[in-house]
Amino acid sequence: MSEDSAHAHRIVGGRGTWLYESGGRQFIDLCMGYGSVWLGHGNSVVNAALVQQLGLNAAPGFLATDVCSALEAALTPLLPDSHYLAGVYSTGMEAMETALRAAWAETGRMDVVGFEGSTHGRSFLTAAIGGESRYGGPAFVHRLSGFSAPEQQLQDQLEQLLAKVHPAAIVVEPVQMTGGGYEIPQVFGEALFELAEAGSIPLLFDETLTGLYRCGPGFFFERFHRVPDILVIGKGMANGFPCAAVVLRRGFAWDRARVKPGSTFWNHPLACAAAAATLGELRRLDAAQQVGEIEHVVREKLGDLVLNGRGALWCLAVPEPARLGSFAARLMEQGIIVSYFDKYIRLLPPVSIDQSTLTEACNVIRSCYADIFG
Repeated sequence: MSEDSAHAHRIVGGRGTWLYESGGRQFIDLCMGYGSVWLGHGNSVVNAALVQQLGLNAAPGFLATDVCSALEAALTPLLPDSHYLAGVYSTGMEAMETALRAAWAETGRMDVVGFEGSTHGRSFLTAAIGGESRYGGPAFVHRLSGFSAPEQQLQDQLEQLLAKVHPAAIVVEPVQMTGGGYEIPQVFGEALFELAEAGSIPLLFDETLTGLYRCGPGFFFERFHRVPDILVIGKGMANGFPCAAVVLRRGFAWDRARVKPGSTFWNHPLACAAAAATLGELRRLDAAQQVGEIEHVVREKLGDLVLNGRGALWCLAVPEPARLGSFAARLMEQGIIVSYFDKYIRLLPPVSIDQSTLTEACNVIRSCYADIFG
């Protein structure tokens, strides 16, 4: 699908799983703002929270607010007792850079380790950590292979690097959606926690996309029965309103002099209001159960294709990457919106999607796949 053909569809509204264009057509949205609209379009509870907060105060700043406290109260039950909500930001990229400043302040070191195929933002630093910087990135950033590599290769690379470098942080995006939906291997992940602890190296899990039940549990790191020192969350946290957050181990560096955690839109009241309402809705919907049902449908309908992911987070590979745009365009013609990159279409259904609609969408994907690729 070319940029021009995408722009030919002018979206004028949306409700739940559906988007509506000016010509009257409706689409099942499996892009959902690249995963940011986690509850679905036009959620009345989130909208009401935003309107109410607009009538009270929309000025961010360093002073405490009731709505920021409300978000903290809503998020705390999801967090281990050892961690707390440190700050709310407008983007995952900003939260990532602030979290890294905390790691530098905590350790007094500078080197950062990441993995090819991860996405942590588009700044010079955050893009370099996942290998996306066309200029190579800072010299203090070190990248290991992506999670499609064999586990032993990953462990060997990490051990070799740690023999030469003492990092300030190791950064993990547990499911690499830009990298094909590959997830951090279980055995390697367990070894990573052990090596980090033995070397007093902070682990930073970027759960901007995987957190808040997207993969089933509240957070992906729970699969390892260990807790990273730093957690970055975002995307669907405020159901489409720009919002991300840094969660820290208690006692970790977070002072104004060294970390400078504040920014213009730090702890923005509107972001806090939307996020607190979103978390309340996720509890009401029993998000973990809903995500389990989504995974069941996707695996049942598309599982025999080359499919990576889990929960409500999927990458479907195509055999001919040159025809990926044609595949996405065909899906849009048939009423399905997806995002796509490299050789994958990405499926990010909202937690509120019903099984019949998801089944319909998967059947259309399957049919279009057969038409395009045989």
